[in-house]
Amino acid sequence: MKTVILKWNPAFSSYNMHHYLSDLIDMVTEYEPDYNWSVWDWNQIHEGDRFFWVKVGMYGQTGIVASGKITSKPYKDEDWSGRGRETYYVNFLPDVAINPDALPILTCEELVKAIPDFEWDKGHSGLVLTDEQAEKLEQVWADFLKKNEAAFSAAMKKDNLVDLIYMSR
Repeated sequence: MKTVILKWNPAFSSYNMHHYLSDLIDMVTEYEPDYNWSVWDWNQIHEGDRFFWVKVGMYGQTGIVASGKITSKPYKDEDWSGRGRETYYVNFLPDVAINPDALPILTCEELVKAIPDFEWDKGHSGLVLTDEQAEKLEQVWADFLKKNEAAFSAAMKKDNLVDLIYMSR
């Protein structure tokens, strides 16, 4: 199993922050949105691989906003940017998704400290980590989720759409 880093900059992506929050509401209310994302290392990615979705850019918190599983083989489709590039996508399903505007996320700064030999805050999306990087990220992610367990549990119990988090049961 590989670990894939999906990078997302809402400032220029065809998928903006409003769309993410709308999908997060859908996940919390028991509807699972269909996700697909462009991937650079498409020839190394397989159905069942692990992914981490990293919000990058200049606006708001940057870092991991979701994790989960790749649910398809890579497939070629139309370039999301409209520039006509050869572009491959995978489908994916989160097992954790966090509203970065309302709750803590594992920040790009923390990711750089933990795994300095990967470019977290810019570059291509859909890059595969080495086995060593993936193992370290899983450890850091588990520690982050445990450290913030109380905040996440409280957010999941609230009957409002401000502090949103989705965690598969």
